[in-house]
Amino acid sequence: MNDFVVYVIDDDPDVLDSIAFLLNTSGYQVKTFDSVRSFLESKEVVFTGCILIDLIMPEISGIEAMELFKKQNIHFPLIMMSAYGDIEKAVSAVKQGACDYLEKPFEKEKCIKAIEYAKSLLNTDEDDSENNGRVHLHLYNGLTRREKQVFHLIAEGHSGKQIASSMSISYRTMEKHKANVLNKLGISSATDIVHILYKIKDLPGYSKTDNDS
Repeated sequence: MNDFVVYVIDDDPDVLDSIAFLLNTSGYQVKTFDSVRSFLESKEVVFTGCILIDLIMPEISGIEAMELFKKQNIHFPLIMMSAYGDIEKAVSAVKQGACDYLEKPFEKEKCIKAIEYAKSLLNTDEDDSENNGRVHLHLYNGLTRREKQVFHLIAEGHSGKQIASSMSISYRTMEKHKANVLNKLGISSATDIVHILYKIKDLPGYSKTDNDS
């Protein structure tokens, strides 16, 4: 996809310059905007790409921008970023339709990984997406009852301490269950858990709980 462009929206000019430099030196075409309105009014948004947008901005926030994009039929994969990152914000962003979430300052490798994932979504048709969901469902069904509890509590945005408390287990035990969930599903973050839940929750054979031990 030679005409793939990363559209970066952030009200901080230093952040825009930094991300543009990082992505340009990594071989990406980049267009930067200091507000959602400037992006929507721009005549430079002509090529397919993804949107990398800040969560907290004056006038129009990243979440509010997602609604505007939908209304204007802008359906590029969107990566949310914030300097005030936590799992609740990540869950909220993904529920609204973001394909990934980055906490600033982020490592170059994480940013590239998120952009490549966004790029892959543009090349994925509906059948491939459904097949991918079935693979995730098969892996999910391999989790124990306790692991599924942890899976869903993470997807709902609960912190590690909250999960341990609600399940009446130690934090260390909770961490062990979480590590098992990530390992069995072949993923590396809480955001990935949210993505998987939204892929499998409407598939035949999915159940939030079962009688596994």
